[in-house]
Amino acid sequence: MVHLIVAPAGHGKTVYAIDAVRALPPLSPVRVLVPDQVQAAAFRRRLAEAGGALGVEVQTFYGLYADVLTLAGGFVTLPQAQAERGMARLISSVRYRLIQRIAEALCDAGQLSYYAPVRRSSGFARLLGDLFAELKRARVFPEALGHALAESDPRLSELARLYAAYQEWLLETGWVDADGQGWLAAIALEQNTALLSDLSLLVVDGFDEFNPTQLHLLRLLVNRAAATIVTLGGDLQRPDRLAHRRLARARAALAEALGASPASLPARTVPPSPALVHLEANLCAPNVQNINLRFNRNIRKNSHYLAGGSGHKIHPSAHPIGRVDALDNDTPV
Repeated sequence: MVHLIVAPAGHGKTVYAIDAVRALPPLSPVRVLVPDQVQAAAFRRRLAEAGGALGVEVQTFYGLYADVLTLAGGFVTLPQAQAERGMARLISSVRYRLIQRIAEALCDAGQLSYYAPVRRSSGFARLLGDLFAELKRARVFPEALGHALAESDPRLSELARLYAAYQEWLLETGWVDADGQGWLAAIALEQNTALLSDLSLLVVDGFDEFNPTQLHLLRLLVNRAAATIVTLGGDLQRPDRLAHRRLARARAALAEALGASPASLPARTVPPSPALVHLEANLCAPNVQNINLRFNRNIRKNSHYLAGGSGHKIHPSAHPIGRVDALDNDTPV
């Protein structure tokens, strides 16, 4: 069962997920997916403050990819070179140098003319690396890209040629890049239905968008987990807000991929911070009303500086959400 929980920032989505984790029997297998290591550390800290739980793995999607491949071991059918030698993770610095060498080789072979003048540029290699990563996250395979750009001008067709040569080198030598691990993890899950089939709970918390590779992995995992909780920002009562457009796209993508209908967060006993409610409600909104905040000593010092060294009020143009009045510690809010 998939629970797609939608609520504005600060309304208790992570608390709801933590409560669900702690409600399980001890040592129940739980996977928590978060966008980055900073949020992973924050989730672990909040889980510990709530009383903790054993058997909980908090990680990013990249950590999940690596875990799936480790658990798969020899039970996944890999390309021959990777099956014989194992997989080696390609670090960024080596990856950029590899892309540079591939560009030089294609140029020497007469297959690269448009980008020949910049083939040795480190900036060009980095841009190509970012492009290849984006293509892999979008599950755009070299064959499909080459076919789509076959009749295009060299500016585009040579990019497809570079992408295909890069992926061919990885397959032949048994190396894998970070986003390529997502492809292989999906293959492993598709080939071995026993992988992660013991999950009691899958939690996906803190995201505001998902790429196709992540959605594909989630689609494979939700069928194995006994329960899945996906939290997403937004407001179901105000679905057309400008500030929530990206969240609305993510919600639609999740609903299509997982077959889940969004639901509001159950009522919470502790109300959210008034300042956070104001900020969230007025983000990207015109005619924002003023808000008073209690400033600590450092913030009062900063407001004094922004005000030009005298007085306590910050000019409206100096603050993105309206005028902020700096108050003394003894001033009631």
